[in-house]
Amino acid sequence: MTSLREHLRRKHNLSELDLRQSQDEGSSSSESMGQEPEVKKNKPVSISELVLHDVRPCSEKREEVISDLILGMVFRDLQPLSLINNEGFRRLLGFLDSSYKIPSSTLLATSLRHKFTLAKLQLEHYLHSVPSLTLSTDTWTSQGKQTYLTIVGHFIDCRWRLARCVLKTTPQYNPAPDYIGELLFSVIGEFGISSKAVSCVVHDSAGSLLSSSRLLQEQFGWSSLCCAGRMLQLCIRLGLQVEQVQHTLSVARRVVNHFIHSTRANAELNAKLAEMNKERLTLVMDAATHWSSTLDMCERLLELRWTVSMVLEEDRTGHLTVPNLSDHQWKLLQDLLPILKTLKVASSFLSEEQNASVSSLVPCLHGVITALMHHHSDQGCIVRTVSAKIRSEIAKRWHLPDDDEMMESPAIVASFLDPRFKDLRFLSADTRDKVHNKVKNMLSSAVPSPQSHSSSSSSDEHNATVHELGSKHRDRKGSHKPSQCEYDLLFGEDPTERMPEIHQQLESYLAEPLRKRNTNPFEWWRNNEHRFPAVASLAKQYLAIPATSVSAATAFFCSSNIPDQTRSALLPDDIDQILFLHKNFDYIESLKRYRQ
Repeated sequence: MTSLREHLRRKHNLSELDLRQSQDEGSSSSESMGQEPEVKKNKPVSISELVLHDVRPCSEKREEVISDLILGMVFRDLQPLSLINNEGFRRLLGFLDSSYKIPSSTLLATSLRHKFTLAKLQLEHYLHSVPSLTLSTDTWTSQGKQTYLTIVGHFIDCRWRLARCVLKTTPQYNPAPDYIGELLFSVIGEFGISSKAVSCVVHDSAGSLLSSSRLLQEQFGWSSLCCAGRMLQLCIRLGLQVEQVQHTLSVARRVVNHFIHSTRANAELNAKLAEMNKERLTLVMDAATHWSSTLDMCERLLELRWTVSMVLEEDRTGHLTVPNLSDHQWKLLQDLLPILKTLKVASSFLSEEQNASVSSLVPCLHGVITALMHHHSDQGCIVRTVSAKIRSEIAKRWHLPDDDEMMESPAIVASFLDPRFKDLRFLSADTRDKVHNKVKNMLSSAVPSPQSHSSSSSSDEHNATVHELGSKHRDRKGSHKPSQCEYDLLFGEDPTERMPEIHQQLESYLAEPLRKRNTNPFEWWRNNEHRFPAVASLAKQYLAIPATSVSAATAFFCSSNIPDQTRSALLPDDIDQILFLHKNFDYIESLKRYRQ
């Protein structure tokens, strides 16, 4: 083949390119004749060969855009500033634009501070126009075992969206009761926000609530609530603290752990499922911090009960023996499912976007108690005990049996201002009247009332008006026609005449029909704010209180929260600025576009 190639090149003046084209055409023709073509091996190409050496220098504008995109990658994806020094990242930038001058990590840190400062000033300017703000706390631990406290501000913006903006992330060195209040007061001071603009603080743990709620109320007049997700987790955990239940769950975890860590057992399980033409499923281990994972574990274990039992039965002669659950333990898991599923339904409801406000919480909790009471009355003694303990914990921690305690909770007022739950059907008639009067007093104190007159002068003015109007009617027509004031002698004074306008708005709001549960209360108020402006202003304050201190998916379910996992790897020097921009930058940009 080599001699022929040399002959064609020397005697017939064929170049190497012509020879390759001829070879390609021969390959394609042999392919068309059904012959298998020869497989050509591609020669590896280095990056340096692909880079164009005649690329024009990177313009100043382009450099600025690329640097800004790199900075955006840092705070959007929660990457450390040292990303700029990674070899793979630098090689990628060099390939995309070899003339781009990669900034140093120091210069990138300066750009981060500049963007953070501008964004903070813009958010501060906007927060000055927010009538009411709710604060929440989120405590978490980094990979370096440092505890941080992230403070978040919640409010309803000009478009009736429930906004959630990170205000500050700081190391938590002092867990003293007065530390939280001083820190929160300091943070809102950085944004020029008055303490009077803050209405409520949502704590991320029951311990924080108990230790600091009284001080916050006494020092600043702030009411306090605990994160509904954390509180519900505590109630369910205490409810499951029944000896037989704990023993059964312990045996279930050993079985699941065996199949997760034993390659042989897992292979046998899959083989059995294949023989039975069943879907290949894996067992799930629960997590102590999320009760919903216990439901997932029990459901999957019951779904694979007979297959798991067969594998364990056949393993009994081997050294990997794990005791199976007994019949009454399998039944107990089955009986626990309706309880846990009821709680999961409630969690799913509170996780929906239109139910993010605390206005949905108390109606939902009353529904949970009623459902657990009705649906599990015919279960065994152990399950009834679990159900009763969960109901008791929910009622105790949210003060549901105590009307006076509930009257102090902002959650009740929020429910009243939610067009779906304003009838407060879960309360007694007497308590509903108290809530109604409480809201009426709030509206009166928010809007100055007109100057009142004494009863005697009002009576004299009324009589004089009646006499004057009656005389005019007689003079004009020669006969007496009763005036509207005279009709008051029959029906009494028209209640709307002396009712302040804000109270008329409240009565008109109450006269509105109840909305369906899937109605978004924020959208409803956006469309009806012009009809009840005073009530809408109060609704903005109370509907801005979230049911959870963190996102609902994180609070209620064992979801994979990648941002929360990534933030724990950030360095402490930049963590406040990166998390601030990560949570707020896009929202601030949307506000700017809306105003333009």
